[in-house]
Amino acid sequence: MYTGLMESARGTGAKLQDVVKTLAPSSEKGAPSRVSVSVVKKIRDIGDMLDEAQADVYKEEWMSLKVYPSILRAFLPLMEYYEKEAFNDGNGDKYVNAATRDSLTFYRLQMAVNIDRLEKAIENQKVREVEEAFAKTSLSYDRFLKAGDLYQGYDPVTSTTVFFKNISDDQLRYTPLALQQPQIRDEVLVLQGPDKGKVGRIIWLGRENGDDLDSKVLSAVVKLEPNPVLGVSKSGGVREVKAYPYSWLVMTRGSDESYVQDLVLATVAAIVSCSLTYPLETLKARAQSNLPLLPPEGPQALFRGLTLNVLREAPNQGFLMAGFNYFTRFAVSLPFINGNDPNLKFLLMIPSGILAMCSGAFVKAPVIDISKQVQAGLAQNAGEALENVYLKPSPSQVTKRLGRNLMLTVIRGVPFGAFQCFIYEILKDKTPPLLESLGVPIWFEPFIWGGVAGFCTGYLTNPPDVVMQRLALESNDTEAKQSIFTVRALSQSMEQKDDKPFSIEGTWEEIVQATKKVLDDEGLAGFGKGAFENAVYFLPEAMVWFGVYEALKGLSNSGPPCTGDGLFFFCRFNLCRLLSELLSN
Repeated sequence: MYTGLMESARGTGAKLQDVVKTLAPSSEKGAPSRVSVSVVKKIRDIGDMLDEAQADVYKEEWMSLKVYPSILRAFLPLMEYYEKEAFNDGNGDKYVNAATRDSLTFYRLQMAVNIDRLEKAIENQKVREVEEAFAKTSLSYDRFLKAGDLYQGYDPVTSTTVFFKNISDDQLRYTPLALQQPQIRDEVLVLQGPDKGKVGRIIWLGRENGDDLDSKVLSAVVKLEPNPVLGVSKSGGVREVKAYPYSWLVMTRGSDESYVQDLVLATVAAIVSCSLTYPLETLKARAQSNLPLLPPEGPQALFRGLTLNVLREAPNQGFLMAGFNYFTRFAVSLPFINGNDPNLKFLLMIPSGILAMCSGAFVKAPVIDISKQVQAGLAQNAGEALENVYLKPSPSQVTKRLGRNLMLTVIRGVPFGAFQCFIYEILKDKTPPLLESLGVPIWFEPFIWGGVAGFCTGYLTNPPDVVMQRLALESNDTEAKQSIFTVRALSQSMEQKDDKPFSIEGTWEEIVQATKKVLDDEGLAGFGKGAFENAVYFLPEAMVWFGVYEALKGLSNSGPPCTGDGLFFFCRFNLCRLLSELLSN
């Protein structure tokens, strides 16, 4: 409803302006008409240049960034010329003109100072200093345009609050502060003030102590979405730059990222991470199965079963991320939860992570035994593993195997779901000042957070992983049983129960017996077997997964040339194609 009202008002305003332009003898009126058209156009084109510079800042293209300060500085004489000519005392009230010239001079000098700061920050390759100087340069430039009447059009919507007179904030779609507080580069919704409902991107945060990145945030400089009513630009319209009280802003990401979109992006990221880190997964599986780390066939055999591993892990990771976001949003929407209390963020994420991890267990469980058979060398390929796991055993044995895997996957998933995203979010919330002070590129921060979260989670979830590995390798092949002593012992104790129907109580008893067997034969140290390999595996796997996911998410929320919808459908199409190729192979 809000979007419709805004578009209707702006459309009416644009039509009125078209009528005025048709009747007027000149396309420029007022102050801009008093100077050369070329001068006015060049001053307005600075906005396009700042848009391009912003893209280079986010990509940290240092060589490209070096040219901007000199180019921007070259426009300052034109701006000074405009002040004097457009508002000379021979036109209109000389006192108003004098006050306007003073304002324009102030903003131009501010812009000049910030261009100098931008040049120095680029030379030192300090990203946050570059962002600060760029934001203040953009803000000074926008205020120069407004003071100099340099917008081409007029937005008839001077205040949007009228559109929300009978609409509560609960009806708007945004990410509550309990989930995430807006940071630099985040897309935000203005929730208070005369611009309520407008959307933009934070380009700088003003803190209580500007030198301390941990100090309280008081204000934010926001670059709003293009507004074609105000003028023409390469981005489709003039992008206003405004400073708002920080408390007026909330993130819009929640409205743009549906459950399906999260599922697709996280699954694509998991395909990348699983493919790159698969040899470590094989080493971990062989260590937990008491097999030599390197297969007799050589290191190339470490990639055997890659397709199965992707089918096992990628959808599960997709459900984890999508479910984590969904359940957390659901939790903060409950009537008894204060969704704007940031202190509730971590508390709500723990149960959300548990539920999310369990939601993907039904996808992962059927592939576990097949994948482990290939990794341990008990089957040469997926077809043979499929036959060993699902065709040779009796239906009751298959049912019991699936049920047991599902239960153990859930058991392992509870700590995994609770810890991985929780640790990642703590690091994401607390460590940026430290990493930025060490000169870590901003784009690389999610990789570090993900790596640390994966390493810690790998250690914490190793005991149930050991039990699952031992149970998954149970086989009717005598030679296979002899190579894995715990599975052999467990299988002998189960021979009399193979044909009994599946029951949760019986499966739980098998899990308990397997756990006791590891404890009796190897002690507590048995549950730590492969823990380091498990942690080392999850370190790069989580590092790549979180890093690629954050990159895809950033692209999905960015503007042209890679629109959110375009990227989403591109990822979904390629995900389907990848899964088809994996299944066909």
